[in-house]
Amino acid sequence: MALDSDLGIDSIKRVEILSALQEKLPDVPAVRPEDLGVLQTLGQIIDHLSQGTRQRIPTVPPTPQLGQLGRDKVATTLLEVIAEKTGYPVEMLELDMALDSDLGIDSIKRVEILSALQERLPGAPAIKPEHLGTLQTVRQIVDFLASSSTSQPTTAVAQPTITSVPGTITRQLLKVTPLAQKRPTIDFQVSAGAEVWISDDGSALTDAVCDELTAKGLIPKKISLNDFEQIELTERLAGLVLLAPLKGTDDDFIKRAFQCVRHCVATLDKRARNQGAFLTTVSRLNGNFGIMANDQSKMDCLSGGLSGLCKTVALEWPSLHCKALDLGMGMEILPTAKAVANEIFMRTPLEVGITSRGLNALELEQNPLEDAALKPPVAEGELVIVSGGARGVTAEAAVALAERSQATLLLLGRSPLPDREPEWLANAATEAQIKQAIVQHADQALKPKEVENTYQRLCAQREIRSILERILRSGGQAIYHAVDLRDQQALTTLVDELRQQYGPVKGIIHGAGVLADKLLVEKTNEQFDQVYSTKVEGLKSLLGVVEKDLLSFIALFSSSTGRFGRIGQVDYAIANEILNKIAHQQAALRPECRVVSFNWGPWDGGMVTPALKTVFAREGIEVIDLHTGAEYFVDEISTPPSGPVEVVIMGGESCDNAVKEITPPQNIYVSKAFDLDLSVEQYPFLGSHVIDGKAVLPMAVVIEWLAHGAMHNNPGLKFQGFNDLRILKGVILEATESLELQVMTGKAIKSNGVHIIPVELSSGQASASPLVHARGRIVLASKLPEPKQPPKVLDLPEYPLAKEEAYKSNRLFHGEMLQGIREMIGCSAEGISALAQAAPQPGRWIQQPLRSSWLSDPLALDSSFQLLILWSFEHYQSGSLPVFTERYRQYQEKFPESGVEIRVQVVDKQEHRAVANIDFINPLDGQLVAQIENYECVIDRSLNQSFQRNKLTGVA
Repeated sequence: MALDSDLGIDSIKRVEILSALQEKLPDVPAVRPEDLGVLQTLGQIIDHLSQGTRQRIPTVPPTPQLGQLGRDKVATTLLEVIAEKTGYPVEMLELDMALDSDLGIDSIKRVEILSALQERLPGAPAIKPEHLGTLQTVRQIVDFLASSSTSQPTTAVAQPTITSVPGTITRQLLKVTPLAQKRPTIDFQVSAGAEVWISDDGSALTDAVCDELTAKGLIPKKISLNDFEQIELTERLAGLVLLAPLKGTDDDFIKRAFQCVRHCVATLDKRARNQGAFLTTVSRLNGNFGIMANDQSKMDCLSGGLSGLCKTVALEWPSLHCKALDLGMGMEILPTAKAVANEIFMRTPLEVGITSRGLNALELEQNPLEDAALKPPVAEGELVIVSGGARGVTAEAAVALAERSQATLLLLGRSPLPDREPEWLANAATEAQIKQAIVQHADQALKPKEVENTYQRLCAQREIRSILERILRSGGQAIYHAVDLRDQQALTTLVDELRQQYGPVKGIIHGAGVLADKLLVEKTNEQFDQVYSTKVEGLKSLLGVVEKDLLSFIALFSSSTGRFGRIGQVDYAIANEILNKIAHQQAALRPECRVVSFNWGPWDGGMVTPALKTVFAREGIEVIDLHTGAEYFVDEISTPPSGPVEVVIMGGESCDNAVKEITPPQNIYVSKAFDLDLSVEQYPFLGSHVIDGKAVLPMAVVIEWLAHGAMHNNPGLKFQGFNDLRILKGVILEATESLELQVMTGKAIKSNGVHIIPVELSSGQASASPLVHARGRIVLASKLPEPKQPPKVLDLPEYPLAKEEAYKSNRLFHGEMLQGIREMIGCSAEGISALAQAAPQPGRWIQQPLRSSWLSDPLALDSSFQLLILWSFEHYQSGSLPVFTERYRQYQEKFPESGVEIRVQVVDKQEHRAVANIDFINPLDGQLVAQIENYECVIDRSLNQSFQRNKLTGVA
């Protein structure tokens, strides 16, 4: 492959890659500037390095190709990790075994295995969510890692443990807020003549929406979800609108809606990458997504699951423009159709309610529970039904309720409970010990999946016994029955028998649930049915059984997956959103009953392994402490019946004031903040930032635009800084060229009082996939961080050149607009320092700026990068360019107009790379204005000549 034409690697990125290669292979010869002209393909670079190695160290055999040697080592390591994490003997494992069907490795265990593998093969590529659909066997994982990495297995390095803070949770309530009337006009476009499918809801609304879309230049087509597979799927399809039926949604409609999206989504995604495409779901709750209405008893609760479908698609297919709409009742057809058609093309927010009084949005508001330790809603001996209550987090909640109330708990589960455990399991505690015992005491040779099934059954039985004993020790009474929750007749018979002995049912805890994590396009109908029916049909059965009981409380265990969506859990998101809406309906039907739907985040136990906790931590999600979560549960259901119905409960935030550094999940850039046509004519400052005859967008301006994009989609917050900003490919322009850029943002992740927004700068025309230039995470908050004490002044010897000479000495390539260094202070191997002037107003640099003032100070920031260039010339006689910045924090809302003192401390230096911390000080009062940590630049002599060609080619 050619570095340029095939891979899009320009000269600057080539220098960075070759410098990193030099560090990993220190014995190979350096690639000199004169070599770059002939090393144009990967093969040429490999040949050059291999020949040079053999010439310099002839007594050492050439490094073997990755080939079979690397593959064998990766395979051995992977099999060892699987054996360690599952308890299977290594000799039982084979490369062609499927993770799911042969080994019984579910999605959670897969995360644990791949996390451990990443530690042992630190150089191997990360296996991302989008890869999981194709990596189904052990061999496929080995092939993926071996073909992409030369890493050798190493001893596992202990990683910091991610834990929640005991005793703290975050309680948030879902609020309805009026959507601002003055929003931007339609800002999402689909090319004229595109086809849009609309499910026929059985009313005039479908035809009215079709008319509105026709007026927008689109070609709508009414479809039935009973026969969508018979309709030709063409590349013209650009939209899918799923309207909940006017006469009411049933389970079949929800399942067919999922199947329709699965059928269309790849075609929509292909269209979205080039010309725009969308998915819109329309539920019929009350225009408030089930909240704040007097007619909740008549809501179409099942239609509420459509928003869970839409939110998950938005995460799995970020190229698609997704909107989840909800209609109020009794609205006129034409205004409703117009509102639906208009809202389809509004980018934010994702969830919008449409009522006769206007549009509504949803917000989460922190609201700690103050009425703790109230009298529990049931008394000693009273009967409570707990589905899924003999295992996991539901069991912990059941034990806490028993301790407070001494109630009688009917625990319903799937696992049969034998009288006692086999004696040969008495001393087996760990997964490995139990599985080894299973293999040793089997009557015949077992396959790994058979061992796994037996292990899961024995563990379930062991956990059930433990929970029953804990409830009895707490003073409560526990009754366990294995029953299919969806079998209402069997459930009715069982409950009728217990009523005769213990009296009427006084409470319900519905915690039953299963997971079958797979991407939407990989999920089968059977997997969807299993997850969906356990939650939704199980709840219907329970409510049917207790229809005539005067309940004191109903507690539904929903999930944050329903509120936010989650990759691989579309069925779980749909089902839990339906639970949330049924809870609102039950609260309206039973005004004297405390009804609450808990949108739980992950708990610190059960299915959440240490590896999975690390994944949640990277997403900014704290796990819920088991004891704290269980005690809170009892407190919440003990509050008066009029309390909030839909609550979101997450693990508590750390008491540490420092912001937790988190890594967002993949496929997260779901919303366009803005786009612009970049040209030297419209952005004159580019003419002062020219390398090798071409304009290059400065990293300092990239920072400014990414920050603006994050604030554009998260109004009302202040710019605090950013994390992990990496330049992937420079934005380079010819003198007369124009380039279309766009800033994409992801969903804000709240962590320790700040909002962290993933951001991306990309370019590309409608006919091609976007080319990503930079990625990072912008940090926003309601206030700026507390200022730190400025660092000590470095004792630096005088810099040998005056400021004017630095700009004229063929070291700095910067033109007049970017000559920000006002006075050099000093320079040594440890650092460099100077005074820099403030940037002029944006209108001096840009003809039509995005803002009237800067968020940071691009001239001050760029001047600090210029100082690193001067430093690298001083110590390595080579130029340097920025490639990565780990952390930036700004302690004042604006940089001082009088300029700043820049202090650069080099913390790591090598021939081709340097890392530095940079402080920006107000010289008038000595206060710290801003701070950069771990700025990384690439150093290479090939840049020297490129810097000298700092005039635009083709300009007189």
